[in-house]
Amino acid sequence: MFDQNQAHAVAVQFKLADFEACDTAILEVENKKGDGPLLFNGQPVRIEVRSPGTREAMNAQHEIDTANTTKTFAAMRGKTSKETVADKIAQGAKKLAAITAGIENFPVSAKELYENPKLGYISEQVSKFHSDWGNF
Repeated sequence: MFDQNQAHAVAVQFKLADFEACDTAILEVENKKGDGPLLFNGQPVRIEVRSPGTREAMNAQHEIDTANTTKTFAAMRGKTSKETVADKIAQGAKKLAAITAGIENFPVSAKELYENPKLGYISEQVSKFHSDWGNF
């Protein structure tokens, strides 16, 4: 049986912050073959990624969700979307840039990195890493 004194002791020891995800985590970027680290000047490339629970990540996802909802309602009214491949790339790059707190040992901006389709193997790693709460 669970008595009042035990309940109080448990309540005093409980800290909600102990269960929260960290704000950021470090992704060790793999090379395009996926068989080792991506290196620049002999040093590994690392990206500091914000968790899905950060304000920046939630705002970026909200912006995408709002745009998708707008396009869906427009399509329901018979208006076709004029979104281009470049628009889609820019939208994805904007979200990834928002969830990137920093890039170590890769001398480009987050925007340049994520807008380059030929570096999509990096974008894909960041997206996959970000979607796993266990990383944070």
